[in-house]
Amino acid sequence: MENKWPKMQFKWPDNKRIAIMMSFDLDAETLWYQRSNIDDYKDHITNVSRGTYGPQTGVPRILNMLDTHDIKATFYVPGWCAEQHPETIKEMIRRGHEIGAHGYEHEEGGGRTLEEEEEIINKGKEALKRVVNVVPKGHRGPGGVVYEYSTEMFLKAGFIYSSNYRDSDGPFFHRVNGKDVPLVELPKDSLYDDGFYMCTFSDPLRQSMKSPLEAIDMMKDEFDGLAEEGGRMMTFVFHPQLSGHPGRCKALSEFIGYMKANGAWFARSCDVAQYLIDQHGPFEPVEWQYYKD
Repeated sequence: MENKWPKMQFKWPDNKRIAIMMSFDLDAETLWYQRSNIDDYKDHITNVSRGTYGPQTGVPRILNMLDTHDIKATFYVPGWCAEQHPETIKEMIRRGHEIGAHGYEHEEGGGRTLEEEEEIINKGKEALKRVVNVVPKGHRGPGGVVYEYSTEMFLKAGFIYSSNYRDSDGPFFHRVNGKDVPLVELPKDSLYDDGFYMCTFSDPLRQSMKSPLEAIDMMKDEFDGLAEEGGRMMTFVFHPQLSGHPGRCKALSEFIGYMKANGAWFARSCDVAQYLIDQHGPFEPVEWQYYKD
């Protein structure tokens, strides 16, 4: 997949110093089902109930917190989760938040063919359309997994952005056969992911758990550095089953207040992508590599 980013400095609306996308992965129970090879999580009812905490308890707290700041976020929702928790998803939509594609059952791991991956994406999209009448504009792969064929597949699926790569502090346009295409990459990174600070599995590499303030302090340092450079962006990745707990949500709220006071433009991922597409201008026709007419 071509993703060479020309070193551009983007100018954000109202001369804001940095674009901030608050995004939440509502993996719910699927996060534990997909780890069934670790201590039989799939059959461990209490572990699975950690996932249920997200849509049942964490999301309402997060939605209220976002309302106090009058900002809109993007929630990436596997199709299965929409089927299991439709009222939660409908409330997100009612409050003006974006729903993005995130697989069907949070299918982690790689090695899938184009046809297999396309089937998963279409199944997830169909569930969102059927259950909550949403056609997602962007995609975040479970585990951030993408393939060489993904750019063309995302365009064919009608997406205008992807939020999977980790190789840039700013957005970039994907390319097909050397030409920009109207698919914006909104990179993310483990530095901005609560799962790497606040989640623990029966895996020696994932046993440490940091306090909310320690995690936010690390993210704050990155925000300060990128805001000083100008023309950058941050895509935060939070999980309602983690950051939806009271102490963590409070720390996140205070961090949002800090960013608002220091020149951040808060927007949904789809709005940032559309803003950049509009700034780019017309796109040239491209010759497909993986899809043929």
